[in-house]
Amino acid sequence: MYTQIKHLFLLILLISIASCSKQVYTADIDTNYYRISKRNKSDKELDKLIAPYKNQLDAKMNEVIAINPEAMPKARPSSVLGNWFSDALLAEASKIYGVDIDMSMQNYGGLRIPALSKGDITVGQIYELMPFDNKLVMLELDGITTKKLLDKIAEKGGWPISHTLSMEIDGETATNIKIKGQDFDINKTYTVAIADYIADGGDNCFFLADGKRTNKDLLIRDIIIDHLKNKPSDEKVIVQDTTERIKNLKY
Repeated sequence: MYTQIKHLFLLILLISIASCSKQVYTADIDTNYYRISKRNKSDKELDKLIAPYKNQLDAKMNEVIAINPEAMPKARPSSVLGNWFSDALLAEASKIYGVDIDMSMQNYGGLRIPALSKGDITVGQIYELMPFDNKLVMLELDGITTKKLLDKIAEKGGWPISHTLSMEIDGETATNIKIKGQDFDINKTYTVAIADYIADGGDNCFFLADGKRTNKDLLIRDIIIDHLKNKPSDEKVIVQDTTERIKNLKY
């Protein structure tokens, strides 16, 4: 392995030297693939080199920041994991932006593990839950755009949403929508805490791209980690909410 790395550096050096003297174009590539698995023998020199950094990373990732009384699975149209995540996001977003935000949500695919396991919750598990560098933004949406967003959630079969929002799915349309206990009003403006990936039009939410937004450049993953870290010791056990916030009338 070490020999391969030295060869790689030599190759890069030769390419750099050649590029300084004349213009070159790639005509053909000869590729070799090396499968790395637990069967590969470790390189003692490399192991020694990375050991201090690995120890620091392990200490950070293995830090216990909460306790989960029961496994929280992810599912559609609603789930315990989605409920907890969205509520944590809403609570922190309201603090960060200093306003009473109407709702928060996360696209279903943005949560990358099927369940948050029972027992100690570590920093590393939150990284596994949300490995992407999505940032939190606050959108101000008129009623028409808000309805498009909720219809998109219905079309997708359900997303994690905060306790301040409930709805039913009729086909691919959001119906019986309630926000903070009140019937949805097409003439109102609503505030939404959401990932920048969605706000920028991801997951076919292109209609959000031009919406009014506030962005404080904070990673959602870090926000959730701090949410758990900052809880007092007597509140470290996660409180689960099994409420069916989205009902699919098809089932």
